[in-house]
Amino acid sequence: MSNIKKYNIFILISTFARNIIEIFSSVLLYKMGYSIKDIMFFYFVLYITASLTNTISIYLINIINYKYVLIVSSLIYSYAFYYLNNMSNNILSLVIFSMILGLGSYSYHSIRHYLALNVIEKDNRVHIGSILIFNYIAYILSSYIGALITDNFGLIYVVIIIFALSVLSMIPLISIKNINKKEKINISLKSIEKNKILFFIFEQFKVMFLMLQPLYLFLYVKKDMEYIGIFNIVMGISSIIFVYFFVRKIKVDKYFWLLNIVFCVVLILKINIFSSIYILIIAFLEGLFSRMYEVVSSENLYDKQIDNTSSYLIVVELIFCITNSVLYLIFYLFNIDVKVILYICIVGIFISGFVRYKKSSQNNENNV
Repeated sequence: MSNIKKYNIFILISTFARNIIEIFSSVLLYKMGYSIKDIMFFYFVLYITASLTNTISIYLINIINYKYVLIVSSLIYSYAFYYLNNMSNNILSLVIFSMILGLGSYSYHSIRHYLALNVIEKDNRVHIGSILIFNYIAYILSSYIGALITDNFGLIYVVIIIFALSVLSMIPLISIKNINKKEKINISLKSIEKNKILFFIFEQFKVMFLMLQPLYLFLYVKKDMEYIGIFNIVMGISSIIFVYFFVRKIKVDKYFWLLNIVFCVVLILKINIFSSIYILIIAFLEGLFSRMYEVVSSENLYDKQIDNTSSYLIVVELIFCITNSVLYLIFYLFNIDVKVILYICIVGIFISGFVRYKKSSQNNENNV
């Protein structure tokens, strides 16, 4: 079995495990009595913790085997939701939970990207597409099942499932070859193109939109976690359709700016429609265009022209996390409503279509 196939199995199981409940974090906190402002503060602390965690994780996997880091990450991540199940409703508990979750979640994300950069062949859109498809399958399975288990059995059962599946997901990684190389880390922005850095920054508005989407649906459409799961299933199905049938037929890279404008229109429609039925139609369209966006985003992230994977990932992850932490801090300080935040995110997504990193013509031809 090839490295990419082993990695995809890892992604399928681990993404399923980690999205059973994490996508509902903001909704669970709101149901516990935390305000929207508190939730913005939660994400601010989460991303501050994530910026440190990503850096430390990359340094660690250049010292010890990444599998050991993944095991510890799974333990911490599982404990985060055990803590959530038992924590008191106060700011100190919120800070502790966000720090534990940031530590457990982003130690995994940094290694996940590190592995992807080492198993994807140069400029191979098929490999990137396969990773995205396995991601979406996991999202489809996890979102509704997570809501079902949480509503009917409680968080403690979710914690057990998360840890068991996280450990199981590591089995395909045991025989992955040519990964454990040691690199000298040199943190510098100079090795990354300016347009690419700008795209990474504005891309975070799309990440934030998707992060706050479950809370928006719960507040404005239907106060039902299972409905949020159904919404994600519809999005996941349309995402797979796009990646599998259209990604190699549509010149996404060439027409990204135009497709991105349509994507923004879909998002504007979404936050102005309150019918739970019509929103599912929007979910299908959102799945198509958000995954179009993610194809371009993934190709930018998994750039095979880089010389030093570890140094590159640290810089990129710092851009991601610092951008998010600054935005959430602003939203917290000004106590901005979720719906207004989503409008701001749409503006950021719109701008990202015009600052996107442009690959060389040769690379574009290889990707078509």
